[in-house]
Amino acid sequence: MKYVSRNTTIGAGIHRAITSSLGVVALMAVLPAATAAEDEHPHRGHRWVRSHPFTIAGLVRNVPEPFDLEQYLAAGFNSVLAWETSQYDRMLPQVSAAGASYMLNLQKWGDEAANKEGSNMDTMAEGLRELDREGALRKIADWVANPGCIGLTANDEASKPSYLRYTRRLLKRLRQEFPDALAFCNAHPAGHEAQDGGYISLHHYFDEFAAMVDPDIFMTDVYPLGVPGKKGYQGSNGISGNYFELLEAVRKTALEHGMPYWMFIQSFETHGSWERRLPSESDLRVQMFAPLTYGYTGILYFTYDMAYERGLIERTGEPNRLYHAAARANPEVTNLGAAMRFLTSTDVRYVPGTHHHEGAEVANELPGDTKKWEPGAGDDARIRSVQVSGSGKGKDGLLGFFRDEEGNEYFMVTNLWHNAEASAEDRTLTITMRFDRKVSRLYRLSRTTGNSETLKLRDGNLEITLPGGTGDLFKYGKQPFPGT
Repeated sequence: MKYVSRNTTIGAGIHRAITSSLGVVALMAVLPAATAAEDEHPHRGHRWVRSHPFTIAGLVRNVPEPFDLEQYLAAGFNSVLAWETSQYDRMLPQVSAAGASYMLNLQKWGDEAANKEGSNMDTMAEGLRELDREGALRKIADWVANPGCIGLTANDEASKPSYLRYTRRLLKRLRQEFPDALAFCNAHPAGHEAQDGGYISLHHYFDEFAAMVDPDIFMTDVYPLGVPGKKGYQGSNGISGNYFELLEAVRKTALEHGMPYWMFIQSFETHGSWERRLPSESDLRVQMFAPLTYGYTGILYFTYDMAYERGLIERTGEPNRLYHAAARANPEVTNLGAAMRFLTSTDVRYVPGTHHHEGAEVANELPGDTKKWEPGAGDDARIRSVQVSGSGKGKDGLLGFFRDEEGNEYFMVTNLWHNAEASAEDRTLTITMRFDRKVSRLYRLSRTTGNSETLKLRDGNLEITLPGGTGDLFKYGKQPFPGT
């Protein structure tokens, strides 16, 4: 098995040569009882998200063997994304016996029929008939007979139009056979560049992907952390120049199609023609809390174990510094995500700090496809000012606005300051917000406890001190945070 590197601005996705054909995955998900409000949501993806814990999973190839499930769960993951079908017979009984949930990768089902030169409606139909061949489901049914299977992913990074259409039919068939299962496909972050795709922009590709594939959740893989100072990477933090553009493009597409949206984040290190650094603690947190601020409701790590030089563990199987950073961050994200599952993003605004330039204090540059916060943003007239303390490039904030189904309003504030090798503590920032004097108190969902905290304001002012890459979720009314 060989992973193929590509030199793209963001994302190499999950690259794998498929050497064996697979049957369709039968999912026997056991879903918790949904509330009446959940049952009424028109999109099945949202119903699934609301009836399950906020999903944080690592892609597991089971390399090196054996898979240390206890170590994996201790990092705060609440599901396993099993990726290598050759490992399922050994891995899934172990996961199931521990009472853990898992998702299965269907790999490139239909690749020969629908994703090659010359693919057409006839070859697509022939590929779909494979679903009905004798014994096609038997092996997969044996895998999912292990309790705890909650979803599947198929045809990672599909971009060719014929493959999008094929994948839609595949997922539709899966829903017919297994109506309680989550079924989705991961979009390519540069799919608009696909040969013979005919897409005119990233937004065009994402829109076509959502419409033609109709996944239960919309997601892509964004791996933005390169080597500081190299072409395409901004400033000392070495983050890709189009990171926020991709976050927003996924958000915009998913909201237009009424879908929940998730993200594959970078949790690996690789060198050579396609170079990515092992994220620092502050790097990891910004990749988790920034998507939360955009309204994402699931985080998948690429990868937990070995894809390139290292993931959260070394080739020896020993946890590394990223593992320990994840073990601290994952429970916090899970606590905020419990409420985020029930919120709809209404606006996202960038809060630039300042830096010294030629003897003057100037505003930090806005990343591509971001809008600067200004009074009234997010239809929230109660916030009068937002200011980042200190001075320096990268010392910026992010402000996300949300509503729940009852019309209650929320906002999330995130510290975007991060750097290679920098801990969360090293990049702590204070963000000061001033509110209309009629706002005497706010309610914060504690990242550490998952409980609601009451914050009394003095003269309408609130100071929020956040570790690097970290955010807090607030609301105005005293009613409980949804989902908590």
